[in-house]
Amino acid sequence: MIVLRIARYCLNLYFLAAFLPQNAIAHGGVVEEGDLCVIKVNYLRAHFKIYQPGVTGHKQYCEDLPVASESIFVMEYQHDSLSEMAIDFRIIRDVTGKGRFARIEDIAQIEDLQGATVYYQPPVIEPDIYTINYTFEEEGNFIGIVSAAHPETGSVYAAVFPFEVGFTGLGYWPFFIGLLVVIQIQYLLMSGRLKRWFGKGLPAATGLIVCLLLFPPASYADDLVVTYTTPDGDPQINRMHSWILHIETAAGVEVEGATVEFDGGMPKHNHGLPTKPRVTEELGGGDYKLDGVRFHMSGYWEIVVSVATDSGTSIVTIPLQL
Repeated sequence: MIVLRIARYCLNLYFLAAFLPQNAIAHGGVVEEGDLCVIKVNYLRAHFKIYQPGVTGHKQYCEDLPVASESIFVMEYQHDSLSEMAIDFRIIRDVTGKGRFARIEDIAQIEDLQGATVYYQPPVIEPDIYTINYTFEEEGNFIGIVSAAHPETGSVYAAVFPFEVGFTGLGYWPFFIGLLVVIQIQYLLMSGRLKRWFGKGLPAATGLIVCLLLFPPASYADDLVVTYTTPDGDPQINRMHSWILHIETAAGVEVEGATVEFDGGMPKHNHGLPTKPRVTEELGGGDYKLDGVRFHMSGYWEIVVSVATDSGTSIVTIPLQL
């Protein structure tokens, strides 16, 4: 019975860890929906992503950023009305004391908003895509504020998203896990079960082994940086051309002998590539020749490069405006 109870308890933990969304505790105006990050400016929505090209190439971030460096914020409108609205973008140091739970009401209570501001883009109308480029000079906690003014009613809609620069990836999880462990140990001590389990010895140890076996070690591929050149000149609509992909690790080590797959599309229009480009030659030094690339529409494209190595598979997304 003890073995079954321990195994059942660990199964519950396993399935909770496996199926709980990473962003189940959403905060601010940015939420994760499937594989996409969405910013909600009142009822208006836009795909939201951040790049740090000088550090991690074309890797996308939803909010939190690993280091202080050049950062590109991109909003791709899901509502056409955003293309007609004047949008301003502000980044402030988090002086609210609310951290992840800061809201627009907390921003309104800041006495010196300008003093807390590290970046501000005045209102501007941008069709389809809104892009901001800002270089963070220090790590810390920040708050992004996006405001959109309705051209007819004058109503102003806003979204607030707290984020961290220099994010470790751990967040509040160590605190919650530690708290759960303390509560569970206290319960076992008060109920006398811990004493009885140690008295049983072997069955309890067997149950613990069952629990540990349910959590296999994870294997991850190193983050890769993918850049490209077009020997035939800038890409043009409806012209077949070639790319030279250069692949290296985040540490600058050239990747050779990889299996590379290439795909992409236009998220706004749900269009894919009209051709199936493929790597026809490995040129050495981390370079791969890609043939059969053709674009049939102008606009914003996202190119997805899958790189499989002995360490695993990495997916890199390349933003491209034609």
